[in-house]
Amino acid sequence: MKPVKFNKTAGVLAIAMAIALVTSPVQAASKAVSMSRLPSSVAAGKKIVISGITSGTLNGANVRIQLKKGDQWKTVKKVRSSKTTGKWSTSFTAPKSNTALHFRAVSGGKTTKVQTTAVIAPLKFVAKGPGSRILGVDLSRWQSSDQQLDFNRMASAGVAFAFIKGSDGLLTEDALAIPHVKTWAPAAKSAGILVGYYHFARIPVSGNPKLIVSSARLQARQAAGRIATLGGYDARTLPYVLDIERVDAKVTDEMVTLWTFTWLNSMKKATGKTPIIYSYRHFLASRFLQDPVTTKKFRNYHLWLAQPGNPADPAVKVGQGLNGRPCYVSAWKQSDCTYVWTFWQYTNSGDRETYGIPWSPGRLDCPDSAVMCFPGPGSGRKHLDLNVFNGTSADLTALVNGRWERSAAEYR
Repeated sequence: MKPVKFNKTAGVLAIAMAIALVTSPVQAASKAVSMSRLPSSVAAGKKIVISGITSGTLNGANVRIQLKKGDQWKTVKKVRSSKTTGKWSTSFTAPKSNTALHFRAVSGGKTTKVQTTAVIAPLKFVAKGPGSRILGVDLSRWQSSDQQLDFNRMASAGVAFAFIKGSDGLLTEDALAIPHVKTWAPAAKSAGILVGYYHFARIPVSGNPKLIVSSARLQARQAAGRIATLGGYDARTLPYVLDIERVDAKVTDEMVTLWTFTWLNSMKKATGKTPIIYSYRHFLASRFLQDPVTTKKFRNYHLWLAQPGNPADPAVKVGQGLNGRPCYVSAWKQSDCTYVWTFWQYTNSGDRETYGIPWSPGRLDCPDSAVMCFPGPGSGRKHLDLNVFNGTSADLTALVNGRWERSAAEYR
């Protein structure tokens, strides 16, 4: 075999091309800066964490956080990114006046996309509900009409929180919920009302654990995706709720329990917050497994209980019937048969007029004093779910911030 002659010019060219191939991708990505997604809203006076990543030659460089003032951009924070990871983080205190904050990050001539965060009124909870408890409502398409809800009137009437139907495992019902929650949630927050979303569970009629688990995970992804489109968790958002109350009798208690825990675990993993469980006494006592392991697990979740009664009446015990009968045995029951509960839906006959919800008198005329009454067919005046919170203003704030989780140790 003849020796191959080395062409000096070709060799130099080959080396140059190799160097170009190695260095070009790095140079292409040498200058980049990104900013993590900001919350859709923040309470006035509260800190908002602003973070992101630089890459390539910008690692270790200064990052300027800019806020738009009129037509101009003003640098309000400076931070240096990590030389090794490119990560950077800082915080900004929201002003006390309600406004919209437009942020961007700039580094090395590179600029991120603009993100907007709404500044809303600080949290103020006044216990105006019966029994001197903090008052709330829950809303779905059944409170909708051609007229707009008046959330400022609702807030003035003492409502501190509103649970709104956010998703439904039945896609036709889910589609009907979307327009309302997208409109109502920001309006409620702007009025100073906390917002929570709930998912209406749809458990398939099956005894196949794989199908049950698959259904629960799919509906958890659906709910997690919904809250993401609504701006995620912010300073005005309560943990997502699992509304579980209608399950075909052919589905065993074991499958109901498996579906529920799968949804709860999947939702927490997807959102980082422990969900709340909503149901009524008979369902809790008859459709879940009652073994010690299951009971202990359920006791780590806040309960929103549906039970007719007057929170101002000391004879009404949440979780049991009048005069202690019957005793609804469930995971949330204590030794005296009362429940450890967080929210109590105590009536479905609230006055829509009082709380800014449009209503119709049917064939009658609207009263002269009514401002939320509109002639024609529609829902009557006394058609609204009302709730109370079992705790203080500090407790409710801690629940919003994710600092208050239930524990089996609370039970006696």
